[in-house]
Amino acid sequence: MSVEKVDTLVVGGGQAGVAMSEHLTKCGVPHLVLERGRIAERWRSQAWSFP
Repeated sequence: MSVEKVDTLVVGGGQAGVAMSEHLTKCGVPHLVLERGRIAERWRSQAWSFP
């Protein structure tokens, strides 16, 4: 098993986590996003429905 060193970790792949990941990517900062399920799972499965 190989070990990868990451200095920046984003915990949670919700709206804030995905936004932070985008900003880090634009700034060229290597990072890892941890999420317990699929990225943006709550947006997909628990979105509010508006009339």
